Amino acid sequence: MDSSPEKKKRKINPYLKLAVKLGLSGLAMWIVFRKVELAEVWALFKRSNLIYLLAALLLFNVSKWLSAYRLRAILRALGIDLNMGFHLKLCYVGMFYNLFLPGSVGGDGYKVVYLNKRFSGKLKLLVASMLYDRAAGGAVLLAMAFAFSVYALPHIDFLPEYGNFLVLGAAVFCIPALFLGTKLVFPSFWSARYPVLGWSIGVQCVQVVCAFFILRAFGVTGNYMLYFVLFLASSLASMLPLSFGGVGLRELVFVYAAQFLPIEQTPAVSLGIMYFVVIALSSFAGVFVKLPEGTPEMQTVKA
Repeated sequence: MDSSPEKKKRKINPYLKLAVKLGLSGLAMWIVFRKVELAEVWALFKRSNLIYLLAALLLFNVSKWLSAYRLRAILRALGIDLNMGFHLKLCYVGMFYNLFLPGSVGGDGYKVVYLNKRFSGKLKLLVASMLYDRAAGGAVLLAMAFAFSVYALPHIDFLPEYGNFLVLGAAVFCIPALFLGTKLVFPSFWSARYPVLGWSIGVQCVQVVCAFFILRAFGVTGNYMLYFVLFLASSLASMLPLSFGGVGLRELVFVYAAQFLPIEQTPAVSLGIMYFVVIALSSFAGVFVKLPEGTPEMQTVKA
């Protein structure tokens, strides 16, 4: 039996990472609830409109289906053509790994390991495909956050008058930057750049509509664009590997931004919490998904 220090370290590290993430999430939520009454958040949850929340849950899953199409386009650039049923299964299992089994192998890592068993010799390209998938989604998310922030600038006094031009320029620059990064860093996926961009825009737009339905469920009737700006900014913050499922980071963005913008803290923080609940419910479906052991789902594999 191998009981070397290296092996023990490998076993401990995932638990240490999880403990750190849980600790940071807990600290962030403690800061949030020093500024927002937990009782008010709970009261808002209890009187929320269930129909709107179910619509938000459905829309979030639509966004994940679109992200499965995006990954399919990326893998096709490698000559790996999988049917959409397989991709949807892989998507939900990956979501489950990301949220409920955080450790040394997350959802993307699981996808790489699973696909590499069936396409040996493509490990580096499969790793690159997951990185490119994240990069494309992040670039579009950043572009939309900059574009939507035009609605927030009039409420922020310390920014220059030409701030609109700066943020719109930054929004426009994100897409050429994505293409340039594709050409220089991910050249294997150059042929997929336009489908990937299209699916990424679809994913983020549907998730913004998901946020809209959550706000409607809470009875919010105005300043939607400001909430959307913060929702996009909080989504960017949640991509940082610092917390458990982004818990705490989203809510902190809303709490501190509410000091500058005419939005209510309680619905804003509740949006962050409810969005995590939507993610968790959707991700839990992955436990019921069984991926095939053989290769019946593989349609074609180019040399």
